[in-house]
Amino acid sequence: MTSAKFVISLDFELFWGVSNTQTVASYGRNVLGEWQAIPRLLALFDRHRLRVTWATVGMIMCRNYKHWREVRPSVLPAYARPGVSPYALDSLVKEHDKLFFARPLVERILATDGQELASHTYSHFYCNEAGATPAHFAADLACAQSMAGEMGASLRSLVLPRNQIVGDFLSVLPEAGIKVYRGNAEHWLYRNGDAVIGGIAGRIARFADACLPLSGARAVRERRHGALVNLPASLFLYPWTARRRPLMALCVRRLKREMTSAARSGGVFHLWWHPHNFGANLEQNLALLDGVLGHYHVLADTYGMQSRSMGDFAAPPAASIHRAQGRDPQ
Repeated sequence: MTSAKFVISLDFELFWGVSNTQTVASYGRNVLGEWQAIPRLLALFDRHRLRVTWATVGMIMCRNYKHWREVRPSVLPAYARPGVSPYALDSLVKEHDKLFFARPLVERILATDGQELASHTYSHFYCNEAGATPAHFAADLACAQSMAGEMGASLRSLVLPRNQIVGDFLSVLPEAGIKVYRGNAEHWLYRNGDAVIGGIAGRIARFADACLPLSGARAVRERRHGALVNLPASLFLYPWTARRRPLMALCVRRLKREMTSAARSGGVFHLWWHPHNFGANLEQNLALLDGVLGHYHVLADTYGMQSRSMGDFAAPPAASIHRAQGRDPQ
């Protein structure tokens, strides 16, 4: 039986990822908290010897506002809805530098063994937004690759913002150097990405599914389509909050149960969340995660489960895992 794999992918987006849904007053604290959370996460991953994928918005790598103004794709997205484009955030970006740019954190990611720098597009691009085209998307990804190249990295994995997966846009990925992307589960709760069926009721159902197995088993397997690999998500790691505290034990039990199922079946368990989810209640969230990672080691010892980054799935199945961006897998 093929050894099971444990995958973690993080959507590193700072305020670019929440600018359409949050304000600085309502969520700025969580985003600023990433400056403390990310070094702690890197230390935790290093201690557990985990290979982790950091899907990073390219704009984060800009040095400052001036640099951001200078670096633009050859063609900008023409979203139909006003206020959607991050290029319209000029005054906010100029005023709140640390909410939008974190090149030193990206440098720490690159300097930490086992960590893969991946793409979350350059501008937190919305493929499912009216007015967006594959040509806009291709220009955005080219800009992301250029920015990563400036930092000595090459992007071969992608997480699509808001998990908006649109077929016409996927055809752009191979030419953009992307070999692996995070897909959505086939279950109705997840297949449309952020646009959950049922609105608020659907989101409540998603959290309920994080506590109880409403959607069934969540072990996944990579799906290869020519040179492109779809590595679907398994579950989202809901962060600890005072309001959720009574239910967090159920969430952790659900995660561990599905990790165990994947380990026994030789499947993949793909866990994801955003660093800004740890921007508040950091100690509680790190303790929660440490417990999950401890369970991974039990599964590694018992079933041979292995830690892998998304990029590791780009290699042919029979080939050895490449050594780029980190230590050899153990």
